[in-house]
Amino acid sequence: MEKAMEQGVPEGGEPKNVAAVVADILTKECPSSTFLQNVGLESSSKKKFNRSAAALDAHVQELEYRLEKERRVAELMREELVEVKKKSEETKAARAAEYQFLLQRVEATDARFARLTDLFEGKIV
Repeated sequence: MEKAMEQGVPEGGEPKNVAAVVADILTKECPSSTFLQNVGLESSSKKKFNRSAAALDAHVQELEYRLEKERRVAELMREELVEVKKKSEETKAARAAEYQFLLQRVEATDARFARLTDLFEGKIV
């Protein structure tokens, strides 16, 4: 790719941009690839769009912008997921503590009930 970028530019012509070089190499090396179609640099009928270097640069910049935006959204979602997991763990811990407290109260109530039952039956004087 570096060799293709360094090739001489004819007088009056525009230098090749990175997207055009990648498109040329990719179509030569792997003609069955759908990558160029997926990013919009080639039509589905395998005919290249006649785009200028500026148009290709603008398209690449738009794709890079969208990719960066998606990365930021993904990072925000990851941070949100970490917060939700943390809150979930805190809630689980609080529920476990509450469960233990209620279990102790039930055991104490059962003990009192057993003592009262014994009193009514006349077992304890």
